[in-house]
Amino acid sequence: MPPLHPTQRSEPALEPALSAGNTSMGRGSAVNARSRALVTAVILFTLLAVSVLWWQAERSRDQLREQLMEQAGQRSLHLADAMAGQVGILMSLLDLKLMDLRRDWLRDPAGFDPVVRNVLDALPAGFVSHASVVDANGYVIYNSLGQEDLTYVGDRAHFQAQKTGGDKIHIGKPVASRLTGRWIFIVSRPILRDGRFDGVVQLMVSSDAVAQKLAILQLSDQDVVSLLHADGTFMARSRANDDAMGVQLTSARPYVQDPDMERGIYLVKGQLDDVARTYGWRRITPHPLVVAIGLADASVMAPLTPAFKRGRAVTATLAALLFICGGLISVLLMRVARNQAVAKANEAVRVRLFESSHVPIVVMDARTGRIIDCNQAACRIYGYEHRSDVLGGTPEVFSAPRQYDGTPFNEKARHFVAQAVKKGSVKFDWLHQRPDGTQWDGEVNLMCFESEGWKLLQFTVQDITESRRAELALRDSETRLKEAQRLAHVGSWEHNPTTGLILWSDEIYRIFEVDPATFKVTMESFFSIVHPDDRAWMHEAYKRSELTRQPFDLVYRLLMPDGRVKHVRETGHREFQGDRLVRSVGTVQDITQMHQAEEALIRLNEELEQRVAERTREMTVLNRDLEAFAYSVSHDLRTPLRSIDGYASLLDAEFGDQIRGEGRSYLERIQRSARRMGNLITDMLSMAHLSRADLQCERVDLSEMARSIVAEIAGGETRRSVQWHIEDGLIVQADAGLMRVVLQNLLGNAWKYTSQTTQARISFTRHRHADGHQEFCVRDNGAGFDMTYAEQLFQPFKRLHAHHEFEGTGVGLATVHRVIERHGGKVHGEGKVGEGAVFCFTLPGPPRG
Repeated sequence: MPPLHPTQRSEPALEPALSAGNTSMGRGSAVNARSRALVTAVILFTLLAVSVLWWQAERSRDQLREQLMEQAGQRSLHLADAMAGQVGILMSLLDLKLMDLRRDWLRDPAGFDPVVRNVLDALPAGFVSHASVVDANGYVIYNSLGQEDLTYVGDRAHFQAQKTGGDKIHIGKPVASRLTGRWIFIVSRPILRDGRFDGVVQLMVSSDAVAQKLAILQLSDQDVVSLLHADGTFMARSRANDDAMGVQLTSARPYVQDPDMERGIYLVKGQLDDVARTYGWRRITPHPLVVAIGLADASVMAPLTPAFKRGRAVTATLAALLFICGGLISVLLMRVARNQAVAKANEAVRVRLFESSHVPIVVMDARTGRIIDCNQAACRIYGYEHRSDVLGGTPEVFSAPRQYDGTPFNEKARHFVAQAVKKGSVKFDWLHQRPDGTQWDGEVNLMCFESEGWKLLQFTVQDITESRRAELALRDSETRLKEAQRLAHVGSWEHNPTTGLILWSDEIYRIFEVDPATFKVTMESFFSIVHPDDRAWMHEAYKRSELTRQPFDLVYRLLMPDGRVKHVRETGHREFQGDRLVRSVGTVQDITQMHQAEEALIRLNEELEQRVAERTREMTVLNRDLEAFAYSVSHDLRTPLRSIDGYASLLDAEFGDQIRGEGRSYLERIQRSARRMGNLITDMLSMAHLSRADLQCERVDLSEMARSIVAEIAGGETRRSVQWHIEDGLIVQADAGLMRVVLQNLLGNAWKYTSQTTQARISFTRHRHADGHQEFCVRDNGAGFDMTYAEQLFQPFKRLHAHHEFEGTGVGLATVHRVIERHGGKVHGEGKVGEGAVFCFTLPGPPRG
């Protein structure tokens, strides 16, 4: 709003009067801030005390846990040393037994079995499942189980190692025995006869028996004792031994990473059961074995678990007491602060509502026209950052110089202020302007009221820029719609059956050529313009649409005053409420030009049909002439040709012995020319027939057809050797007879032009194109042709080779070209002299499914 008195200033007394609420709010905010700070301090202190208490308790528990785990590591290491010593002694014992068995085998193989029995009885029961002897070829020639079949173990790693490893004990990785089916690891020594490898004597150590021995050291149901190969492969395991067989641990284990280490401790989760354990391990030298003993973390910490629980309970109790004390103090402080805030609430409520409102509010002194207060929403909408930029000023700073109707803003403002003072309030639209010059539309609600003897003006404003733009856009859209109707010759109408009122758009008035100012639209005046011959059936169409509640689409004529006839198309539908018709709406389009174009098109089609009929009669006459010509060629040319060939043959038969030298050559040339002329006449008639024959399209298997043609061609010359390749599944929709002619010519040409090729190859394949067409190719490695003359390939009687090289009339490829074109396809050929040729033709793809 503009100022009423731009030259006057607001009185200084107004500002402290209106800012008192803000001062009270400031003092209340300060009290609340101090109270909140005290409560926050108490809460932070409580949290700090609880955190320190809990941290100290957990630190003590962690230190105790670390001591126990360190002791567990040393314990597992001592146990591993002891177990490694026992396993080492056992391996040495097995080595001694192996050397004894080897000596007895070399001395007396026949008496070897009792010796083996004594050795097995001397060992711990079940520790060695059986003993065996393997010859130099890898076949088991003796086993203590008494099985006689020659089991082959030459592919086993332990046998290969003994074969090339020298005279020493070898301990293999676990394998499933091919005799017993149980998991074993083989301890063996080579049999040397005169220094030459002659086999292996071996003891099959049961992995399960070793696992039972290892289980003696288990201290809890989660501890594990393992015998491992140096590369981490399980040899035996005190728990779940069968699951461990064939498993190799990851290379992260220290005894795998560093082969020189003898013993050590490490912590890891078990690869098989994912249980966290502390492992002590010891390498068994000189054997490639490692003993690892893992003590589960849970079993190590089990004795202290009750104590840990009691400690946590005590810590939690102390923390709860601290929280309770801190909470009580915080509640007391908050209650004090709340009482202080309530004392100031009534004073600040109006100011708080004023400031927090999202509606822009501005208060002015009615006498001076100066702004004495505004909220932050008003600053934002008017484009100012601080209230100080607005207070003390006049609404002139955010008003456009001229309003919508061009009136200066100060004149318009005095008018609305006078109404507000008189009526109490007034609402109006106002064109505003921000400091950056942008203008926007606002809806202003101006009120006049008194406060403590002062007459004040307060107004709220709402930004209606978008809605005003939408309104203007709607008006513009209506204008464009009218223009579009005028250009498209389409008008709209609406009929209210209750009042009888009919509304027409401007375009309908133009179509009916009447003046909107003088023509009153009624059903009677409308039908007065409709052609008399169309009125009756239009009445029936309107009634039928109302009864069936279906839309209607009518084409009828208008009779103009000057006698002209116009054609229009009318569409419409009815709207009902229950059984009552409440409204009818529709459109009318001037289709006079379209109707005239349709009539012209009908006349053109009739002329075209007449021309087609005349052309058909001409083609019929031409076909009859062509058939007569073909008969004439067949009869009039063949008769003298047969006479020439017959007399030449008779001359050769009766006087052949008298004809010598050049005369013989002339006679043979006459006979060859007569035969070639006969073939040429036959090919010409065939090509003429194929060009006229009706297409009888059906499903044709070109693969089978090609194979039958090849059989016919190759059957006449059994001495030739040709490599054929015919792709399967070449299915087309075509005339079977005509397609046989195509393949006979193409395959026959390939056969003919490869007659002088030593290793002839002929193929018939297909390639599918993206547009659905299929391309079929006949390819050979025969004589080929010069691409310079490729344009003559499909011309009748044109040949690219001499008659003495290859026979032919030059009609075959021309026939192929006509047949393929009649099927809607294309044919082309490519070649190179001495390297062969390829002829490809396309056909529409076969129907799917």
